Amino acid sequence: MIKRPDLFKSGFHVSSISLSSEINYLVHSEKWKELDQEFKKLTTKDGELFNFLHKFHDFESIEFIISIRDAQNEWEEDGIWHDDGSRVFAFSLSLTENAIEGGLLGFRKIGDEESQFIPTPKFGGIITFLTGVYGYEHKIHQVKKGRRVIIAGWCS
Repeated sequence: MIKRPDLFKSGFHVSSISLSSEINYLVHSEKWKELDQEFKKLTTKDGELFNFLHKFHDFESIEFIISIRDAQNEWEEDGIWHDDGSRVFAFSLSLTENAIEGGLLGFRKIGDEESQFIPTPKFGGIITFLTGVYGYEHKIHQVKKGRRVIIAGWCS
């Protein structure tokens, strides 16, 4: 259940969360396994990220991935519109250190042609958003310059 429907009139909300210097170090050093371990702690029921997200929506658990999109990757391209299936709530937490070109996150109501696009926030910026359960879908656009590092997550 959404706890703050006033924040999700367009299906998403942008805010920020304070992240430790350790997380910044792990990203900068490209220590992905250690970063994954840190986020496992932050997403447990007593973790900081779990508690932060729980202010917006009720859920029981969080799944996440480290998503790296890099303009230098020859396979980099636009994603596809999708709604995250039966997951009720989702987030995109930026660990992006430098400015990028592209990498916009698009949102729209399922079936609509009109969409809104949000640039990748600075390090610690978080986009929380509604999924197909609420009639919304999203997609990520190609990164054309730089590297976009995100913790992409789903709450069930």
